[in-house]
Amino acid sequence: MKFLIVISIICGFLVSSINLFSQDADQKESESPIKKPVLNPWFSSTLIDAQTSFCPNKGDLEFLIHHRFTSIENGIKDLFGFYGASNIRLGLNYGITDKLMVGFGTERDKKMQEFLLKYKIVQQTRDNSVPVSVLVYANVCINAREADYWGLDYSFINRLSYYSQIIISRKWNSNLSTLIGLGYAHINKVDSYRVVTEDSVSQTIEYFPKYYNDALGISFAGRYKVSNTFTIIGEYEHPLSIGKPQGLGPHNQNTNPKPIDPKPNLALGFEITTVTHTFQLFGSSYRAIIPQNNVIMNNFDFTQKNGIMLGFNIVVKF
Repeated sequence: MKFLIVISIICGFLVSSINLFSQDADQKESESPIKKPVLNPWFSSTLIDAQTSFCPNKGDLEFLIHHRFTSIENGIKDLFGFYGASNIRLGLNYGITDKLMVGFGTERDKKMQEFLLKYKIVQQTRDNSVPVSVLVYANVCINAREADYWGLDYSFINRLSYYSQIIISRKWNSNLSTLIGLGYAHINKVDSYRVVTEDSVSQTIEYFPKYYNDALGISFAGRYKVSNTFTIIGEYEHPLSIGKPQGLGPHNQNTNPKPIDPKPNLALGFEITTVTHTFQLFGSSYRAIIPQNNVIMNNFDFTQKNGIMLGFNIVVKF
């Protein structure tokens, strides 16, 4: 229900914004060049883990490979995580219009099947009469792990999770672009602690949520172009758990295991771009790739070696 309320608010915002900012095709053709959208503030739809203001043009396709290695804590013994277990996501994004993108992705660790969309509400213009771009992003994910994973009270709705975000982006000059995002994440059913209590005559088994079901994420990201093909990139996201985790009863509040608060993400790296390809190599403390899993369940601390993972993204445009 919370997710539906958020989506309803976003949809209302979309409708009002479209009325304010949409123009017909004849008006667009008559615009002077400085009134047109800024060129290439971002070269792909994602910057490490953050969504950007980029959407494929109408009829264009974007193929994405996201790869996260194991942490660097073992150093050269496993080649800084390259020989360890990795997480991978493959995705396709398609431009329905120049402003509307839809996509699908599949992720390895939790077998997440992600359905997503992104819409440009406002686009920054070259003369800065519109100083920022504003977008909305939303996804619905299905966790495809086997039914036994979900326990005796399994139902399909346990598999669902959601994420929605408002993104504000600005290209400051030919070299520097930044963005800020506010996201809301919800997972219907999270992992649990199993607590066994015994006395002389009976045994009681209780389950307590290991994570909160809801969280907000405040993110910042930027790119600085060093040359026509080489760019320095970085992002930071701070998650904020909200609400009361489902299944945490009012009894024994002082002794029940408490949900884990998610840790923030810091990522730094570089990007190499061509007309049709984008390659990003970076270090990050996010592994999950799927945004709601990162915002709600990230346990990796970027101040520790075991919380830093190398990764790369490859984007191919068709």
